[in-house]
Amino acid sequence: MVQKTSGIVLFTQKYSESKLIVKIFTRDFGLQTYIINGSRSKKSKTKATLFQPLSLIDMEVLHSEKGGLQKLSEINNHLPFLSISFDIIKSSVVLFLQEVLNKSIKESHPDEDLFEFIKNAILFLDLRMENCSNFHIVFMLELSKFLGFYPHGKFIDKTSLFDLQEGLFINHLPKHIHFIDARQSELLNLFLNEGFATMHLIKMNKTERKQLLQSVLLFYKLHIVGFGDIKSMEVLEEVIS
Repeated sequence: MVQKTSGIVLFTQKYSESKLIVKIFTRDFGLQTYIINGSRSKKSKTKATLFQPLSLIDMEVLHSEKGGLQKLSEINNHLPFLSISFDIIKSSVVLFLQEVLNKSIKESHPDEDLFEFIKNAILFLDLRMENCSNFHIVFMLELSKFLGFYPHGKFIDKTSLFDLQEGLFINHLPKHIHFIDARQSELLNLFLNEGFATMHLIKMNKTERKQLLQSVLLFYKLHIVGFGDIKSMEVLEEVIS
């Protein structure tokens, strides 16, 4: 039975001269893997350009509860990007976040709240005209709510260090090395209190942003088994001042 759903592209890999393997986070079925036939052919109706990082798509699928490779019968752009594809900073942010999401989302059950968060965040980035240098950090912290390890507590004089392993602002040096100093903890707290609309108000230099991003990535590594390294981080750091 053909079913309609929406999806967000998390991973694309060439399978043969005319096929793609695509991981898509769908609204109705969670994370699914599809084999796309003819997507690299000049005559194909299913063009590979539909599967750019975090593309928002509408799909008709033949879904099987048994899992494995799923069949896709039709696909269209849900809302084509207006600026992401042409803005080097935004496209680098999207490439980075696609890799983060691909390493973070592993369940094949639906999560409509998570789907809507990702979709709305990407649309916000696409339409945003102001500086978006802090977008990826806000996104990762907000995403951690859905993944179950959002930071607890707040930065004050008595709790001026953040324990990455426990996910908590603390008032003493922990017995392990996975914590950040007072300046980084203060910046982290600022990000926790600002959303996408006001993220540009947080002022950091390039070094501080790089250090905080590395800390947030370590936070993810400590809480997601097999998260590993993000290959696109170096490109992102090059283009963001």
